[in-house]
Amino acid sequence: METYPVDVDPKEIVRWLMDEERQGASDLLVAVTRTYWRRALGPQDDSRLGDAERDDLGESTEVGLVEVRPRHQPSLWTLRIRVADDIGPALPEDEPVPDGEEEIDLATLYADFIKADRGLVEVSAEAESPGAKGSLTRVLEAMREDRHEK
Repeated sequence: METYPVDVDPKEIVRWLMDEERQGASDLLVAVTRTYWRRALGPQDDSRLGDAERDDLGESTEVGLVEVRPRHQPSLWTLRIRVADDIGPALPEDEPVPDGEEEIDLATLYADFIKADRGLVEVSAEAESPGAKGSLTRVLEAMREDRHEK
């Protein structure tokens, strides 16, 4: 698989996918997940903290991920939107975060990440061959043209 840059706004992609889903016309497999992860603070993170405070305090990140594949040949190409939002410091007694991936829908991802303009957004694509890249390019062009808006 070769990775390709994607020059389509993530908002356009997600809105287009939601419109396709509403119309039941999509020939794409769309998986949307949210994960949380915590990491302990290291000595470089805040030198004003003592060892005991640093051991208690952690950094939390929320990650939203959309993976889009063609329904009839899922291994042909993959389009990914990944949004990572550093939630900030967290204490052990703070609200627990779910373990593992949580399936969410496109509307939730759009509202919680994309529309809210949260976090760092990365859009990437992988294709197994030049022909697969052509197929992906046609889908990206359809997203840019957005026939739903017309």
